[in-house]
Amino acid sequence: MRRRWDRAYNAFLRWFLLRVGGLVARMIFKVTVVGAENLPEGESVLVISNHFSWFDGALLTFHLPLRFAYLVAVEAQRMWPIRLYMRAFDGISVWRGQVDRKALRTALDRLRQGRSIGIFPEGGIDPSLAEQRARGELIQESFADDYNNHAARRDARLAPPQPGVAYLAVKSGVRILPVALIGTEQVIDNFRRRRRTPVTMVVGPLFGPLAIDEGVSKQERRRQLDAVAEQFMLRLAMLFPPEYQGPYRSQLANDL
Repeated sequence: MRRRWDRAYNAFLRWFLLRVGGLVARMIFKVTVVGAENLPEGESVLVISNHFSWFDGALLTFHLPLRFAYLVAVEAQRMWPIRLYMRAFDGISVWRGQVDRKALRTALDRLRQGRSIGIFPEGGIDPSLAEQRARGELIQESFADDYNNHAARRDARLAPPQPGVAYLAVKSGVRILPVALIGTEQVIDNFRRRRRTPVTMVVGPLFGPLAIDEGVSKQERRRQLDAVAEQFMLRLAMLFPPEYQGPYRSQLANDL
């Protein structure tokens, strides 16, 4: 009985957030979707995107017609809006900085069930905290500190991927859908000025499935997974203007 009630409550919460949350999002953002013809039909995919603000996951949920769930860091869930989002959209908790086998198994099961999974390869909004996240440290700050310091990446430049982000793609064999969010870095400043933030959501072409060599050493396996993760970021960087491409700008310029 309790389980049935939880399912009903979660379904209502999901419906409510899609309607009301979508309405609020339209008041804060003006979203233009480019590349909608690249959206898949009838297959589970791994959605990858940049992470410039708190609002990225919600915008992707509201504007992509895919039934997908996000991997969400445990430390982010101390904030009640994140917990609410997790419950409504079946988010998957993950401990960063370590091999979280439970989270990986859950994500793989969802993909095999026909669900799509969303990840942010960069790992977090603030690249300066990458080393702490990689060590699995909790970022213990107040809500106000989060809001003021880490709610948006104002320089809006892509950052290198976190270790291990390619594992799901290689293990599941699903295709990858890159989506660029351009403009979400301005949301906090615009909100304070009571302005809507224009955002361009660029849906890139599907790529993959990706694989690595079997029977190689652990060190070589790690090298190949890191190369796949770099491919994630290059595919994302191709969807951005040069000023957003960060460490991938020169490589893409040389490839032209």
